[in-house]
Amino acid sequence: MDQAEAYRRVWQRFRTFAEVVDGRHDTADWRGQGGPFAVCVVRVPAGALQPALDECRAALSDQPFVRWHPDHFLHISLQELGFVCDTPARPDEISPARLEEFATAAASALADRGPLEIHLGGVNSFQDAVFLDVDDHGACHQLHRRLNDVAAVPRASRFAFLPHTTIAHYTDVRPIGDIPATLAPWRDIRFGTFTVRQIEIVTLGLTDPYPPLEPYAVIPLAE
Repeated sequence: MDQAEAYRRVWQRFRTFAEVVDGRHDTADWRGQGGPFAVCVVRVPAGALQPALDECRAALSDQPFVRWHPDHFLHISLQELGFVCDTPARPDEISPARLEEFATAAASALADRGPLEIHLGGVNSFQDAVFLDVDDHGACHQLHRRLNDVAAVPRASRFAFLPHTTIAHYTDVRPIGDIPATLAPWRDIRFGTFTVRQIEIVTLGLTDPYPPLEPYAVIPLAE
């Protein structure tokens, strides 16, 4: 119930904004790092979100400042780990050895966690990104809490963890215009349902805005 209320508040807040802002992750700082970025994720099968996903994309196709995530990049982020480098000097960096330690600890922490069913939708939006709500009876939050306990670089986030699947970023500061009204028809639509049987630690290359989610470790959930 708290999670559903959080999504409702995000949507209500979005409708009060006068403008959207640039939310791209592939900034100059991102591209300037020395190694790939590691994150623990649930992959989202794009096919499970059709036809609502493509219908939503088409509705905003005339907005040049909306950059849609490609199908292969759809995921739910459970725990960011950092840029992989030999000599970490910042809170958002992690050594290869510490990443390996985390993978082992995460597998142990999730050893008793069974498969989970996730429902995605309706559509929602932060000021900088369009996303899908997650209806999972709090399962992703529980996974995040366990992973955070063994995180390579525990650190306080600016925002409370709220599981979501980002489907697009805004790429500029622009008047919000009719974007809330355009997205509203999908606000109460369930896009799709799928079963999660494994969690992955993946790495992302830094030169491509939407690189492949390269598997580093696969953590199967208990059957």
